[in-house]
Amino acid sequence: MAFQYQPGIFKTTKFLPEHEATVAPNLLILIRTDAEFAPASVLLPVQNIHNQWRFQMPGVKVPKVDYGWGSSLVKLPHEGFYRLTREFKFGDNGRWLPNAIVQLGYTRGAEPILFIAQRRNPLVANDLFFSDKGVKVELSDITGNNAMIEALTWFQEQEGAAKR
Repeated sequence: MAFQYQPGIFKTTKFLPEHEATVAPNLLILIRTDAEFAPASVLLPVQNIHNQWRFQMPGVKVPKVDYGWGSSLVKLPHEGFYRLTREFKFGDNGRWLPNAIVQLGYTRGAEPILFIAQRRNPLVANDLFFSDKGVKVELSDITGNNAMIEALTWFQEQEGAAKR
């Protein structure tokens, strides 16, 4: 039975058969399985805007025989907003408190990065600001039963929506 690909972002651990020059180990990729991408296509990151990747279209179709490539992928938590479930210490003096709002992003090499939410001073708008400089964390810190982040829900305004 063929491997059943699921959509989402992943870290590669092997070269993609028939596409070794394009899809190598230790890359952030997006798997799409909908419409023209079916049964599965690999999209590579091309541009990072506000700590979130845009992926190259149309992508590379996964070969019918993947030689175990699909099962070698590491599923990653989605890019987005989270809250810290516990204190996070980093570097010599860095410390973020429990319940802080953070944004999860990744390097091209699929290394997770956290960005802390900030309010700017002077306050001119009721917005949170996320720097483009974050702190790398281990994948084990953000996955599993002992994850230090918990997903938040937010409303995403549609592109071109009128300002109220």
